[in-house]
Amino acid sequence: MDEAGLLQPADDKARALLARWQGQGDVEALDELLRGEVHELARRLRARAGRAFDGALSASDLAQEAVLRLLRLDEPPAFDDPRALRAYLWTAAWRLLANRLASPAHALVRLSHDQTASLSGVCAHSGGLGALERDDQQRALELVVNLLRPEDQECLSLVYFQGLSIEAAAQRAGVTRATLDVRLTRARRRLAERLVDWSDAVG
Repeated sequence: MDEAGLLQPADDKARALLARWQGQGDVEALDELLRGEVHELARRLRARAGRAFDGALSASDLAQEAVLRLLRLDEPPAFDDPRALRAYLWTAAWRLLANRLASPAHALVRLSHDQTASLSGVCAHSGGLGALERDDQQRALELVVNLLRPEDQECLSLVYFQGLSIEAAAQRAGVTRATLDVRLTRARRRLAERLVDWSDAVG
């Protein structure tokens, strides 16, 4: 096996998810694909550099940050095969580890506490955040928000991050209040559902 275990055969499901994301812009396919990758990436980091991790730095932190950096790119690279995506994430996570060890003060980019608190209320009854500590909630929420559809992100941002009323948010979005209400309900539901899916990968 190579240093990251990157030569394992890619399964058909991962190939299909990758094709849906890159060919159709399907964020749900990307969400499912990355949930599997973050587990595998954290496992490999622990196996390769377990002694480097302590209470302030975890393999899960680095795996999630590598995924977030991919999501923040305006134009993500094209991957011919899921193994290429896995290799890309491994390289990003390994560099993050090297940087963190060289500069202990380096901090992960996360949602603010205020933004986390605003969204936590949305998911209070979903069970998606219930078992997670405060910092883990921030990581989970940032991952999930980045994996929502743009229209869902816009609704949540207008109401929960910018603090607009439903009426003001509808005006800003250029839609009727009823339309914004429907979109916001859908965005909250998707956020809660995704958090349940991601809760096992965070922490």
